[in-house]
Amino acid sequence: MIATIPAPGGFKRIQNNAEIYVLPADKFKTFSVSFHFFTELHENTVTKNALFPFLLKLGSEKYPDMLSVNQKLQELYGGVFDVRVAKRGDLHLLSFVFEFLRPEYSDAEQMENCLGFMKEMLTNPLVKDGGFSEEFVNREKENLTDYINGIINDKREYTNLRLVEEMFRGDSYALYEYGKVADLEHISAKDLYESYREVMKTAPLKIFISGNLEEERFFDTFSALLEEERKPLPQNAIYDKNLSVPNKVEENENLVQGKFALGFQTGIAPDAEDYYALNLLNSVFGSGPHSKLFMNVREKMSLCYYVYSRLNRLKGTMQVGIGTDKENFKKAYDAILEQLELCKKGEISDEEIAFSKKFIVGILKQTADNQHNLADFYLTGILAGRPLSPEEYIEKIEALTKEDLVRVAQDITLQTEYYLS
Repeated sequence: MIATIPAPGGFKRIQNNAEIYVLPADKFKTFSVSFHFFTELHENTVTKNALFPFLLKLGSEKYPDMLSVNQKLQELYGGVFDVRVAKRGDLHLLSFVFEFLRPEYSDAEQMENCLGFMKEMLTNPLVKDGGFSEEFVNREKENLTDYINGIINDKREYTNLRLVEEMFRGDSYALYEYGKVADLEHISAKDLYESYREVMKTAPLKIFISGNLEEERFFDTFSALLEEERKPLPQNAIYDKNLSVPNKVEENENLVQGKFALGFQTGIAPDAEDYYALNLLNSVFGSGPHSKLFMNVREKMSLCYYVYSRLNRLKGTMQVGIGTDKENFKKAYDAILEQLELCKKGEISDEEIAFSKKFIVGILKQTADNQHNLADFYLTGILAGRPLSPEEYIEKIEALTKEDLVRVAQDITLQTEYYLS
């Protein structure tokens, strides 16, 4: 049973917690399909679920190695198959993304061939003795180990991860979306295959189609996938610990350049109308080269090498990251909080608001010009409970006033400080 529900760009819902969103894409010469499976963030499954998606890229029963997979993609006029793993609030997101040249610019068999390739890679992986290929598994374990260790060695990103771990200690969101290196040695090829089967059969699924793909043919191709009895989407909760005194964590690694990160509670739910004001406030405060943090803490005061703020819409938080010499930690910390206090007092110029609006509008217009970014944009809006189009989002931003920004600034409170020196 398929019911049509009004939504930006067109929207079709299929029963069993699988949804298909059809996005307008006449201006693109390609068509894209992205499959987004959602699981709960849990320490027992996070590493397995982060690992197995990449095995699907390495080969299938029909295309048993990377060479044959890449040859087929070239036959499909330079098609693309990518895999992504991410956290969206308390959800672990496993995405499989395809992009191909549209039949109008290739040949009459292109659509059928591309749908067949997608089905093969998603639903017919290379299996030996009841598990994934040991060769593939060992290769991807090494790749994942290198990736996680690379993040640890990237002290800027490591600081951000540690802040999240400390701020959400005891919550599932504290888990890293790629899991832990220590878990890998205990995971077998059969374990991974079972994780794959569990996700494919039971995980809630959202599919985005862009580029005039023949929908009925798509439904026929993936009918088995769409008819599975899937679980409801896991629940997400915003941060609400309301600490009166911030939690402070310090680590010493004898770095040449120190770093610290600050985690703030905003109190604004993902679907709140005030989220748009919070987005603009964040731009004024610390997102972009026009912001108070960049112009004052970095440029005028010369207290840091970099500084920025960013929002986590689904968790209701704002995070500030800064790289500076250890002797400047206190000065930089005070300067950051001073700039936030100025926002709360309404010391925001018309020029700052105008630059910030232009900055956000520019990003939204770029989003609308990229199929994958557009799907990702809608996905975030859907999870937040407000799936606006980029044009509708721009209207919300343009209508905001300084008073809106001052109002949302009042409830922003510092909750966690993480220092690495």
